[in-house]
Amino acid sequence: MLCLNSAFARSISVCVVISSCIALPCVSAAQEKASSYGPPPTAVRVVAVTEQSLAPRKQVFGELRPARFSTIASEEAGIVRSVLVREGDLIERGAVIAKLDGTRLHIEVKMNLHNIASAEAMVAERSASLLMQQRQLELIRKASEEGATNPREILDAQSKSDIAKSQSEQVAQSMQALEKTKELLTKRLGDLDLRAPFGGVVVKKHTEVGEWISEGAPIIDLAETAMLEAWFEVPQELFEAAVAEVGRTRGEPTTPSPIEVRTASQTRVVGKALRVIPAIDPRSRTFYAVLDVTNENGALAAGLALTAYVPAGPLTPRLIIPKDALLRGDAGAFVYAVRGGVAVPVNVRVAFPVGDNVALEACALESTDQVVVEGNERLMPMSAVVAIETPRTATPTTATTASPTTGTPTTATPVAAGSPETAGDS
Repeated sequence: MLCLNSAFARSISVCVVISSCIALPCVSAAQEKASSYGPPPTAVRVVAVTEQSLAPRKQVFGELRPARFSTIASEEAGIVRSVLVREGDLIERGAVIAKLDGTRLHIEVKMNLHNIASAEAMVAERSASLLMQQRQLELIRKASEEGATNPREILDAQSKSDIAKSQSEQVAQSMQALEKTKELLTKRLGDLDLRAPFGGVVVKKHTEVGEWISEGAPIIDLAETAMLEAWFEVPQELFEAAVAEVGRTRGEPTTPSPIEVRTASQTRVVGKALRVIPAIDPRSRTFYAVLDVTNENGALAAGLALTAYVPAGPLTPRLIIPKDALLRGDAGAFVYAVRGGVAVPVNVRVAFPVGDNVALEACALESTDQVVVEGNERLMPMSAVVAIETPRTATPTTATTASPTTGTPTTATPVAAGSPETAGDS
């Protein structure tokens, strides 16, 4: 019985060994099949890295100012009868701002008309008197030729004629003075309606209905909004470069300046007609650079803080990538470069923005690389990708600057174009 049990156990062991040998290849095949069902490569859009020779730029700060700002004053003294505008109103050139009482001036106009009528009568009288004296002088001269008069009568007649002529000229001059007074009163009547000398926004009111104002008293503060000026304080060491830029763009007042200008909200501002005020402040050691700015659709306001990037050195070769390629990790900025079908994270240091692109400091990125610009926020380091190449937009030949940022990629979050993370620290 014991022998039978031992034989049975040995047969069972042989069966188990044979089953294991058969099952092992099946498990290996199943594992290989399971591995073939991993995540597919991620489709991403890429742009080729380019290299350009660009001048470095230095970040400067400024503000928008109205191209024209005026305190509108009254040319006449009087009682304010109406004020037709309020703070914030957008008015056009020639619009009536306020009206003054004209009762006194209307009385003066009527008095002037009566004076003119009197002067006209006086002119007629003096003209008739002059004609009479001239006739008498002519008669005495004829009588003198016949020996019927003495020399004294001729001299008296000549004097009376000269007096009549002078009186006639005096009255004529008085008549002209009254006519000029009439023109002046007409002008003063027109000045009772105060009008805007240019279009703009009412910033402040200085008077109200019923107040007495004297000549030259302020009525409103008016600021032009259609045209603005960007004023920047620039360090004195950049004066020569700024003057050179002015000389290069002189004669092109309508051509947009290549200098990068942005607001605090990263809205790009297009400036024209760069001007430099050649006066260095003795305390701050800065000078002013000014750009003309067209305020389309009223999107900009005076006093808005600006950041600009001005030339600060010679041309140097730099790699250019789109701002959309930048990501921000826990420790700095990086991009994904597609190499061999794999998204390789590369640390970058941003030198300065160049329109919708950025110029980089020296880094591990190469000019032959392609960087991911769409789909990069969902990638993980060393992920398999399928690159879809996107045509490169034109890059401005003049760059702008900000200080670099550094870091190693960890958890990626997108960086908005033109954001502080893109530009770096100043």
